[in-house]
Formats: sequence, C-alpha cells, structure tokens
Amino acid sequence: MNGIVIGLLAAFLQSCSYLASGRYARETGRPAWTLLAPAFFVSGIVSLSALPFAMPESAPGVPAPDWSRLIPAATLCVAFCIAGNAATVRMLRHVDASRVSPLLALKVPLFAVAYSFVPKSAPTAAQWLAVALVVVSAALLAGAGRRIPRAGWGWLLCACVFFCLSDRCITWCFDLSREACGGSLLRYTAFTLCVVYSCGGVLSAAAMAALGVPDRRTWLRHALPYAAAWYCAMVALFVCFALSGLVLGNIAQSTRGLLSVMLGWLVARAGRTDMEERVGAATMLRRVAAAALIVAAMALYCVE
Repeated sequence: MNGIVIGLLAAFLQSCSYLASGRYARETGRPAWTLLAPAFFVSGIVSLSALPFAMPESAPGVPAPDWSRLIPAATLCVAFCIAGNAATVRMLRHVDASRVSPLLALKVPLFAVAYSFVPKSAPTAAQWLAVALVVVSAALLAGAGRRIPRAGWGWLLCACVFFCLSDRCITWCFDLSREACGGSLLRYTAFTLCVVYSCGGVLSAAAMAALGVPDRRTWLRHALPYAAAWYCAMVALFVCFALSGLVLGNIAQSTRGLLSVMLGWLVARAGRTDMEERVGAATMLRRVAAAALIVAAMALYCVE
C-alpha cells in the first residue's frame, strides 16, 4: 500500500513538472536546453552526492558493478530522457500541460508495435486491447479543447519515441545494477537512479560549457522548481518500484494524466489562463474520461 501511495506522489510531482516546464516555454519562448541543462545539472549534483551511499556492498559471489557497460547504458538512458523532455517542452508551447501528460501514454502503442517484431515478445490480445484504449483516449483528448496543431503532434511523437528509448535503457540499467546489488530491489533502484542522473549532470555541464550558462533568473525562477519537481518525482517513482514492483509502479505512474487534468482545471480556475485554458464542464468531463481510460489501459497492458 505504501508503494502505491508513493507512486501516486510521483505522478503528482511529475504533473507539477509539466506545469513548470509549460510555464517556461510560454513565458520565455527560449530553447528547451536553457531549462533542461541547469535542471539536470542540479539533479546530477544531488545524485553524485548520494551515489556513495547507494553503492552496492561488496560480498562473496557478488560481482562489482560493470562500469564499462553501466556508464554507456546510463548515459543513453538520461540522454534520451532529456531529449524526450526537450520535445515535451516544445509541445507545451502549443498544448496545455493537462493534455500533454496523458497524451504521452501514446508511447504504449509504440512499444507494442516495436515488440511485435521481437520473437516471443509480441503483445497479447489483451495488450492490443490496451493499445486500442490508449488510441481512443488520445482521440478524446484531441477534441477536448483548442485544436492541437501539426507541430504539437510532431513534438508529441518525438517525445514518445525518446521516452520509449529511455525506458528501454532504464531496463538495461536495472539488469546491470541488479547483478552488482545481489538482487536487492531497493538497493539497485537507488543505485541506478544515482548513476543515471549523475551521467545527466555530466551531459548538462558539457551542454552549458558549449552553449552558455543561463542567467540567474532562469535558474531561480524556472530551472530549480522544475528540477525539484522532476527529480523528486523520479525518486518517488524509484521508491515505488522498490516497494511495489515495476508493474504496479508503472500503473501508479499512469495516473499522472488524470492528476494533470485536475491540476490544469485548478490552475485555470485560479486565473492562470496563460498556462491552462478555461474549459466548460463537458470538455472537462471528456478530459477526465480520457485520462481515466489511460489508467485502465496501462493496468491492462502491464498486468497482462
């Protein structure tokens, strides 16, 4: 039960991160890297500081971490994650965060199509039904508010592809970390998180060295709030994985779409129509139904 509660907290914090990045995209119009580089740099500093405490303990018969494989896997994982977030920030210029968050579930059909070409990994009939539910929910969301322009759909596709690749790499990192942590779920999830985001810090530092360091206002007003929301969401998600397992963790994470819809409604009610459009009851119900459908689809896909 604790794992599910923490998973819901992760979903809520991730929804907050979309609001923060959406505000940045609309207020400044600056390139996504000016937000993501400082944010992932801060996350990298925190992860690098915590890494010594998450290191696997040496024990007879337990191999040491294979850094020659783990570092490339972690670097690819966080690079794809940053790319996915960059595409999401670009999409947030055109689409409200309350619609972007559930629409990111379209990575499920991409996963299903990709795995259908992998021997003995093809989706089951129930999983294809889950894919169909995700597509239906996306169609509902497309008509629940302002028209989504072609550029928005294009950035959504890019985000889903990059997040799919990041998820695949995180599975690879988990497998490598599990070997060194003796199978302890709590230990290898913490170790993986620290290694992945430490690599993200290095990539971000390199990006700022090449492209320039954003101004102080960007750090304080935008990057730090975004980093706090995103990184705390990842910590909570990994703790959820450790307590409840990967299947229930993914289902809990899928509630971010429903939570984003509710947060968007509250933001619009508070008068911040620059961040979220104010919609009528019928449109709001349509968004809630679509987001709830995605949660059901994720449960069907993961449990199956």
